[in-house]
Amino acid sequence: MYTQEITRRHRTAFVLMLDRSASMQGRVRFGRMVMTKAEAVAFTANALVTELVDRSRRTDGVRDYYDVAIVGYGGDGVEMLTSEDGFSSISRLSRRAPRLSRVAFEEMMPDGTAAMVEHSVEQWIEPKAEGTTPMYEAMLRVRDMLQEWCAREENRASFPPIVINITDGEASDCTDAELLDICSQLRAVATEDGQVLLLNIHITSSDALPSIIFPMADELLAASRHARTLAECSSIMPEAFTEAIHSLKGAGAVPPYYGMGYNATIVELLSIINIGSRSITRME
Repeated sequence: MYTQEITRRHRTAFVLMLDRSASMQGRVRFGRMVMTKAEAVAFTANALVTELVDRSRRTDGVRDYYDVAIVGYGGDGVEMLTSEDGFSSISRLSRRAPRLSRVAFEEMMPDGTAAMVEHSVEQWIEPKAEGTTPMYEAMLRVRDMLQEWCAREENRASFPPIVINITDGEASDCTDAELLDICSQLRAVATEDGQVLLLNIHITSSDALPSIIFPMADELLAASRHARTLAECSSIMPEAFTEAIHSLKGAGAVPPYYGMGYNATIVELLSIINIGSRSITRME
């Protein structure tokens, strides 16, 4: 399971779910940089889309290794931000002309010192923060999209879709039990190569708990109720990812790992996404 090579014949799918509710106006610190949660969400989403486009570039152009959907949920309900139909092929997405911006954030250098490093970021989407948090409605919409995608003949043998939900916490349109149920339904959608992987990234202004990436159960004992609920909503990472996660977390880390990040810096957020989106086999 989770071994299918990603090819043009067997592409995979990514869904980015972005909390765009009013609470995302709150400010958070990542290293030495302070920004709104909405800006952090947009930065992370834009970085992933750029990475997927770059991975797909070959001398003959951008090859369709991925179908991508970006789903925003907030004041306007649930919005499809890449295509009204939901998914957009990576080649179609690459033909857009995103605005470029410059962002600097703290990174650790090989000698162990910290330095501010400037990056160019393509703005595929803009930050937004208003209204309530219809996370249940968004999960329901994504579940239906994935059921349709996985049922297509050309996708049945593909590496299973990956869903990355970036939020600051609590859904406004359901109870915790209802959220757990719809996430269970979403994770149950599958191709022949495995079930959908659901990763939740919890962005919070609180410093009550240190940053955690791919937590073990005992690392969440001091977390908030919302963080623990998001962890339970997440996939348990398959064995195929254990070596990469162990390298990231270091000595003492023992699976199972929740597909979640809590209170992480931007560098850690990108590490989570890179592991979650990395093909464990080569792409052809």
